[in-house]
Amino acid sequence: MNLVKTLLCCVCCLCFVFMASCQKEEITNATADELARLAEMEAAAFAEYDAKAAALPYVPVKQNEDGLLVLADANFMETVNEGGILVVDCWMDNCYYCEQMDPLINQMAKLYAGVIRFAKLHNSNEIMTEKYRIQAFPTFVIFVDGKIVGLLPGAQQPERFRMILDRVMLDFQAKQDER
Repeated sequence: MNLVKTLLCCVCCLCFVFMASCQKEEITNATADELARLAEMEAAAFAEYDAKAAALPYVPVKQNEDGLLVLADANFMETVNEGGILVVDCWMDNCYYCEQMDPLINQMAKLYAGVIRFAKLHNSNEIMTEKYRIQAFPTFVIFVDGKIVGLLPGAQQPERFRMILDRVMLDFQAKQDER
């Protein structure tokens, strides 16, 4: 029975690898025009979400008791476009993993104070959670100078999370030094 399970698992893995290589080949074979068209479509979709958010009554950005920014649909893009590095914790109520990540986020906010800004976005802010296709909570979205450089769904291991933030920070500082 264990041999059958092992063989079945190997077949599934091979199928997954084959499918992934086919998808990679399809992406690689895409023409520059097709990629440009896809980028235009995504930009148009993003603009629609931004227009919806801009039509909402303005809500000023607040800080919670831990010093993290509290974002809403209406002020999200303003905060993202301020530049620098921003890590947004997308969370929801009664989420075990969201609660488990709170101490880590607070610790990282203190560790990277003055270098990386940390913010929270509740799942009730549907415009931005739809825009960035947030389907799992928590999800951490990392922005550098207004552009997404990382999207980390689910609970994160502290060492891995710190390693990612260190890498983002080093890349950001290198780009700043080039200017």
